[in-house]
Amino acid sequence: MAGEDGESGDQAVTGGGGNIDPATGKALPAGIWYRGPKQYQARKQVDGRRIRKTFSTAALARRWLNETAAKVELSQFTDTSALDKETVGKVVQKYADECMADRDADRTGHIPAILRDKELPGVTMSKFCPADVRGFRDRMLAAGYSPATVVKRMNLLASAMQHAISEWDLPIVNHASGRVVKRPEGADKKRNRRLDEDADKDGKTEFDRLIVAVSDSIYPDDVWLVRWSIEQGTRRGEAIGLRWCDVDIERRLIKLGGEVGKTKTHKHQEEHGPEIRPLTPGARRLLLEKLGTYPKSPKGSDKVFSVGAEAAFSVRYGRMVKRAGLHNLTFHDLRHEATSRLARLLPNPLDLKRVTGHRDLKSLDRYYQPVPESISKQIEEAERLAGIIADEEDDDGE
Repeated sequence: MAGEDGESGDQAVTGGGGNIDPATGKALPAGIWYRGPKQYQARKQVDGRRIRKTFSTAALARRWLNETAAKVELSQFTDTSALDKETVGKVVQKYADECMADRDADRTGHIPAILRDKELPGVTMSKFCPADVRGFRDRMLAAGYSPATVVKRMNLLASAMQHAISEWDLPIVNHASGRVVKRPEGADKKRNRRLDEDADKDGKTEFDRLIVAVSDSIYPDDVWLVRWSIEQGTRRGEAIGLRWCDVDIERRLIKLGGEVGKTKTHKHQEEHGPEIRPLTPGARRLLLEKLGTYPKSPKGSDKVFSVGAEAAFSVRYGRMVKRAGLHNLTFHDLRHEATSRLARLLPNPLDLKRVTGHRDLKSLDRYYQPVPESISKQIEEAERLAGIIADEEDDDGE
């Protein structure tokens, strides 16, 4: 006899009509059932639903019943039974499958790294807490991962948890948020690599050496792509996917995203349509120059830059830069270079953002790398226009 709430499998021992605990020989409190060695199931009716939880001792089961009753009385009870079946690993994998289809690098690199952690993926969502996130962070740092990589993976974890809260209705707290668990220091260092304008002993600047190196490529369009990136500042994938039908020479506009129609800011595109950016004068002159090299007009579906697969170009570019003796110059640094050059011509950061396609001003700030001397000269020029320096020079002449 298992009592009024008995089920098959309950090993309730009756004595005098009561539910007896074999470990003590005493009757168990109402709502607690003995299911086997170190298995005491507590049951509570909440809003017409039966909530069950199993504990190793009757005392723990009784404590849970009392705490649950108090929370129900105060309307503070949350049923976490569904969270007992979900783990951090399942949530992260589901997020990768449903929300990261167009983020190959993160989906195939950082997500597997999170799932390979020895402790975090197996944590049930009902027991997920800040200590789990801190442990994950500390293990990655101890393994020698850079602060930037650790922050990237922690932010991915936080994104997965936030999505589970807002879209899958998981009743959890986002313990992976940066407001809860501190990120490692040193992860937000800005790259300040620019092309050195000083000439070497042969009278060549880094720009000259770069152009010479890529001009020797087996792909003739490599040099056009490099020059374009310095003039327009598009991302590598955006430039390689650019087609002639995406270019409006007369209106000085380009539509980015290629056949897929997506760029890194594709969420904005889904709301406002294809991303249209202004075509800079230098980039426009380059395209007109390139069109002049064709024996006949290209088709609209033709790629503007025929450099093969993006991954292959990336490897090829790295080898050419190394051959030219240019230290630590990534292709993405050319976007920094373009942004900093354009900033001299576009003092309004909002206009600059529209040209470069950065998502916000904070992102733009990471790429704007002005030469300090040039800022000083800009201030002097502004003062000169205001007549300040002119007056001072006149005073010195007297």
